[in-house]
Amino acid sequence: MKQVGIMIEGGAMRSVFAAGVLDYFMEKGIEVPNVLAVSAGAYAGMNYISGQKGRAVEAVIKPLEKEKYMGPATFLRKGTFFDMDYLFEVVPKKLAPFDFDAFTGSEKKFIINTTDCRTGKSIFHEDFDTEDKFWKICRAANSLPFISRVSRIDNIPMLDGGMADALPVAKALEEGWEKILVILTRKSDYRKKYRHFYMLMIRTLYRRYPAFVRTVAGRAQKYNECLMEIEEMEKQGKALVLRPSRLAISNNESNVDVLMDYYQHGYEEAMGREKEICDFLMI
Repeated sequence: MKQVGIMIEGGAMRSVFAAGVLDYFMEKGIEVPNVLAVSAGAYAGMNYISGQKGRAVEAVIKPLEKEKYMGPATFLRKGTFFDMDYLFEVVPKKLAPFDFDAFTGSEKKFIINTTDCRTGKSIFHEDFDTEDKFWKICRAANSLPFISRVSRIDNIPMLDGGMADALPVAKALEEGWEKILVILTRKSDYRKKYRHFYMLMIRTLYRRYPAFVRTVAGRAQKYNECLMEIEEMEKQGKALVLRPSRLAISNNESNVDVLMDYYQHGYEEAMGREKEICDFLMI
């Protein structure tokens, strides 16, 4: 089992699908020793490591009943589309406390990535000496271009890890994983497209980081190639993919009922494929 891991795609609010999958895993005692999370996938993955079933609902979905922590009003007030102070300070420390001691005490390994704006390359983080450092890395890992500010870790300018490596298959293989359980947050027919206006804005606003601009320009191609690699690994029995099959939501969805449906969809997908999952993991 040491050479098996879970790779979790990001997708902002779409990550509640992954939370549903992992809550089912926790309910059934399905233990996987390694977790590699991208962007908002970290919010699902961290709770699996700390063993806090249901926390994603309390931390991500239920707060929207009272606090609309995203949207144009938030951008005007905070300068970011998502209220990062609320998500990475208020929620984990007050509203839905994160058990950092259980997280650091777990035998499971947790890896999250950020994008180094200077090089355009992914930096992977797995050592979290303090809780403040952990949340600082998580904030950077979720800092999307345009709608978030550039974060700094050890004085290195960082943005969302998914910009450089949205599906870090190569990192999983580098870790020595022989089998990868992949949790995607989009349906099977999705392929990423090159967006001309988006790239125009990237070139304009991030011109001081030319390597980052080049990375973003090749992002769609890299993502689709990684999907093809995952599909090939599936055929070889080296990967198992869990993804939405009947629902699709946007990454900035804020309707509580819609998000709960997407979370439940993840839970039900895992439940419906439990035997297949256990056979794959050989447990």
